[in-house]
Order: sequence, then structure tokens, then C-alpha cells
Amino acid sequence: MNTDADNFAQLLKNNGVSVTTARRAIFHTLRDADEPLKNGEIARRTPTVDRASVYRTLELFARLGITETVMRGWTPYTELAEPFTPHHHHIICENCGKVVEIENDTLEDVLNLVASRYDFALQKHVVELSGLCADCRAKTTRQAA
Repeated sequence: MNTDADNFAQLLKNNGVSVTTARRAIFHTLRDADEPLKNGEIARRTPTVDRASVYRTLELFARLGITETVMRGWTPYTELAEPFTPHHHHIICENCGKVVEIENDTLEDVLNLVASRYDFALQKHVVELSGLCADCRAKTTRQAA
């Protein structure tokens, strides 16, 4: 049975790219993260790799489809792409920044329906929702009282 690390190494090899200690470290940092990370945070969490190498590696990972970028406002965040993580979307609290991953078959069905109505076969999509989480709504209600 192949692990994510095995699949990662094979993907690099298939693209003629060396599997280095730094690339493995960055991959593991992303795999172990609970949410998408800013590139600077990835560098901070991968102290054995110099910052410039982290940024070059993240550019390589994006080109190879290992990672994808999630925008929050004007800020890019990076996370592993499929097949290293299940397909999902995010809902983000506008107040505290809490991020929840959403896996929802109904949402996927609706997106495919919309695409088909415009005579498209959906290949890829990103959905980012934002609002206020329950904790922030409760704080707002308490402050208003």
C-alpha cells in the first residue's frame, strides 16, 4: 500500500525532479498542518530548510499540482492538493480567522449542475465561504446586550 510520502516521491520522480530532504520536509509540514498556511508560516515550521528554498519548493509544488493556493482576502495560503488531501472547501470566520473544511456532496452536485447548464464539464473548482463562527456571533450578541 502506497503512503502519501510514497506517492509524493513518485510524482516528483515522474516529473524528473529529485526527491530531496528539503522537499520531503516541506511536504511533511503541509501534510501535518490542520489548515492552509501562509508561505512564511511554512518556512517557520520547516526550520531545517532555508527560507529561499522553501519558496522555490512551493513554486515547484504548485507547478506539479502537489499544492494549491487558497486566497483569504489578498493573502495567499498553501495547502496540499488532491490526491494528498480529500477534495474540500473552506468556510472562514471573518472575525477570528477560524477555518473549517467542508466536504459536502450536495455542494458538489450543485456545482456540477451549474457547470453543465453552461455546457461545461467541471474539472476543478474552489469554493471559499466566509461569515461569523458561533463563538464570534455569541461574543457580538453579549457585547450588544
